[in-house]
Amino acid sequence: MTRLVCLAMGLAAAGECAPPRFEHLIVVGVDGFGARAVREGRMPNLRALMDRGASTLEARAVIPTVSSPNWASMIMGAGPAQHGITSNEWQADKFTIGPTCKGSGGFFPTVFGLLHEQKPGHRIAIFHDWKDYGRLVEPGAVAVKQHVKGSREAMTAALEDWRARKSSILFIHLDDVDHAGHDKGWWGTEYFEMVSTIDGLIGQAAAAADSKTLVLVTADHGGSGTRHGGLSMDEIEIPWVIAGPGVRKGHRIAGPVNTYDTAATIAWLFGLKTPDCWIARPVLEAFEGGRR
Repeated sequence: MTRLVCLAMGLAAAGECAPPRFEHLIVVGVDGFGARAVREGRMPNLRALMDRGASTLEARAVIPTVSSPNWASMIMGAGPAQHGITSNEWQADKFTIGPTCKGSGGFFPTVFGLLHEQKPGHRIAIFHDWKDYGRLVEPGAVAVKQHVKGSREAMTAALEDWRARKSSILFIHLDDVDHAGHDKGWWGTEYFEMVSTIDGLIGQAAAAADSKTLVLVTADHGGSGTRHGGLSMDEIEIPWVIAGPGVRKGHRIAGPVNTYDTAATIAWLFGLKTPDCWIARPVLEAFEGGRR
């Protein structure tokens, strides 16, 4: 069985279920990019997005704070207890916990798979710096799923595709912040230098967006020392920033945001029915007329 996200939240009568008018969505996901990076780093481009959009620096990753469970949760609308992706060793045919439901890929359904199935006219393009990201997305669900090594290179390839085709969803995964954390330590000089570099790439994505395009920037997890996977707030807290048509300007989101709410928000924006096994809620507070 499926349900409409807003109906499940009991918001239809409140008039809060109409998403803004837009044509495209660009999502920039930065690996290893804890919220502290925004609080303490030099990020004029991301700050500019925050000023013209809605944001929180208190969004939460899922536990364990490692990449696969969190990137999966971000696009699957649920956590590891539901989708079963508990480590970076996960494969569709190799896992410890089985998913509570399965989609077309034989594993837990993603928002990309839902869009492809329910509204196949929409083009989806994914460019991922981390090689293993691609296995989290259903085969055949997207027009482009390309591994491009290096954050600058991934952004360049993504924006070349964007200018040529302008997908309904362009998802760009950038990995160099995580590398800096592992190599030199989270919150050190080298880490923040890379944060500044990535901010420049975020600025490129924002500049490519026109008045009909939403831009969402978020992350999988932060870090501590040269590692992540633990329970510190530096690892758990991540930024969640959205700007574009219909988004509140300069709004700091007061309500809780979990990384899996990204999938529910995208599903709401595109008017998709979501599976009962999803536990996520769209971040309606970010949008004009949305509940506070």
